[in-house]
Amino acid sequence: MSNFITRIKRIRSDELIYALSDISIKMYKANMSCTATFPLWVRQYGIYRKVDILLPAWDIPSIEYYSILNSNDYRNEYCMELLPEIVNLYRGYEDSLSSNQIKTSDDNDVFRIVMGMTSEQFQYQNLYLMFEKLNRTYHILVAAKNYEHRNEIDTDTVFKNIFGFSAEDYLVVLLMVFWLCTQHPDPLNAPENLYRKKDSTVFTKENITKFVKHYSCTYDELRKSSIQRQLLYSKPFIQTKRNNSHLASSVYMVGFLLGNGLYWLCRDYYKNDGQKFPNAFGNLFEDYIKELASAYCNNGEWQIIPKSKKKGADYIFTFDSLQIIVESKSSLLNLDARQQIPNLKSTSGFFERTIKESYEQLNSSYEIYKDKVKTPTIKVILLYDEFSNTAIIEQGKPEIFQNDTLCFVMTIRQLEILLYLRKNDIEKFNLIIDKIIEATSPDSEVMNFDAIFSNLTIYQNPHINDKLDYINPILQHFAVNLYEDK
Repeated sequence: MSNFITRIKRIRSDELIYALSDISIKMYKANMSCTATFPLWVRQYGIYRKVDILLPAWDIPSIEYYSILNSNDYRNEYCMELLPEIVNLYRGYEDSLSSNQIKTSDDNDVFRIVMGMTSEQFQYQNLYLMFEKLNRTYHILVAAKNYEHRNEIDTDTVFKNIFGFSAEDYLVVLLMVFWLCTQHPDPLNAPENLYRKKDSTVFTKENITKFVKHYSCTYDELRKSSIQRQLLYSKPFIQTKRNNSHLASSVYMVGFLLGNGLYWLCRDYYKNDGQKFPNAFGNLFEDYIKELASAYCNNGEWQIIPKSKKKGADYIFTFDSLQIIVESKSSLLNLDARQQIPNLKSTSGFFERTIKESYEQLNSSYEIYKDKVKTPTIKVILLYDEFSNTAIIEQGKPEIFQNDTLCFVMTIRQLEILLYLRKNDIEKFNLIIDKIIEATSPDSEVMNFDAIFSNLTIYQNPHINDKLDYINPILQHFAVNLYEDK
């Protein structure tokens, strides 16, 4: 038994969860730094010296999980006195597990491990992207009423049946609960008059409680979960035993509901209907891409590739100096693949079902369209999901991307930026196109979309701010309902 497990068995789980959640709040308020340090005296060569122990935010759910797995709420030792030691012991424990996984992996698996590790860390380091994702997902699932496939799922019924209020009210309550969790680990302990200043408001104790309890898990559920601590991404509140509190495991985990909560809520609601939701969301995602293309491209610059017996790609964009064939994928990387010790079976499934299949479909369409223009033609695997760097995905499938310089992985965020620039900043758009063409040369330096955007210092996504800003109206709703008339 490791020293970490031995030590953590002595500490009350509920106190440890509360302490770590409170630390996550301090991290978040410190400009979302994602780390905290603790002083610890260690003995080295017979001499005691003080060292700083680093706690990254993504380790907090793991420490809480191991506490629930090995302890309970009725132990004796006070956690704050032992917290630096616990964090230090966990670092060694987690490093040994990660090291063992890497030692038994081949070169391809190493990149897939890095993809899983960095995908998780990327979320913490770029929490602002959760607000972007919230706007995008809300638009796709709720707000865009004129989509061709809008009626394939009934999102209004989902929210009404689960919470008893509308999708718009869900968004309002979600943001309020997130704000409460930036103030205190126990949002249900907040007095109602803190967030309800008007009579006609969705901010009631009942609604806040209903929301938090829906996204809560018990100790037993965590212990039995097949995805282990990753359950906290979909249920970030932990119901304790001793006081029956509902504690936020981490303010970051609650924050991730901003980006993923809408998707997971609808997906779980339709889970007994087989592929109904994944297929419907895939169709709605295609509607969204068509909407983007129609808004930012000139007539004749894009088209939907007709369906045929042999599966092909989805879209083709024909610009003055470059043709782009696109295959879109709306599925998300499994939660158990997005962690510091990723499930390699899940990552392999992602590369087979998402990357390899997309590449085969792209090649099918490439053979049809490559000679119809005199300009270069590239193949793009377009992902709805977000990743720290698409280069890591490309390195995880070298048999494709090292042998085919015409193939790229792109995220929907990058497509939004590219097409927005096509209409609003043609000079910058052409710089991106030139870089893409340059990257297709066998003799050029390997360059993916992340590197191209970074090289041109393109980081902001004006499409979300200009077209899909559902957050600011809600903040104005906060102002109306939270502040007393003067």
